[in-house]
Amino acid sequence: MKYRKIVLVLFLGVFLLMSTSTFLWSGEPGDLVKNIVLKDISLKEGEGLEERKQELWGEISNSIDFEEIARRVLGKYWKERSPEEKKEFVELFISNVKGTCMRKTGPRFGEEIISLSEKQNNRYARVHIGLLKRQVEEVSADFRLIKKDGRWQICDLIYQGVSLVHNYRSQIYSFLAKSSYEELVHVLKHRQS
Repeated sequence: MKYRKIVLVLFLGVFLLMSTSTFLWSGEPGDLVKNIVLKDISLKEGEGLEERKQELWGEISNSIDFEEIARRVLGKYWKERSPEEKKEFVELFISNVKGTCMRKTGPRFGEEIISLSEKQNNRYARVHIGLLKRQVEEVSADFRLIKKDGRWQICDLIYQGVSLVHNYRSQIYSFLAKSSYEELVHVLKHRQS
């Protein structure tokens, strides 16, 4: 009888822990997203800001599959590009994303994770995360991940219902409807400088 009580208490303890801490039990994709979202990424003005931005970029960019995102952003135009053009576009895309990301100071996402759910199959995963922002506003983000060479990397971010890939793709498609690919590269290079 004594052992049954001990087993029951252990079972209830594990059950309560699992039900109150949903994001503790996430898999590898969820862990990757948590590491990015929970990273101390507040950037204050002042001494060492540029160095901290570079360090932050290094930490975040390792978790992102920029080639996959660039391929998705170019969509139907990707197949028309030569290997050299694809490489150049990926580099320009990374540079533009970095510039956009590094211009902003302060928290990138929310201040606290309030929920996390994860769905994955062999090659793709989706991590939905609920965040508390400035202790009043609840926001959500969906991270889409792809597994290549046994490693999970982010290939899209949907923040407050807006997809990074779809946002860039619509801008590029709109531009290419009026101009050439060469002109797009010129504009991206100009933004870079």
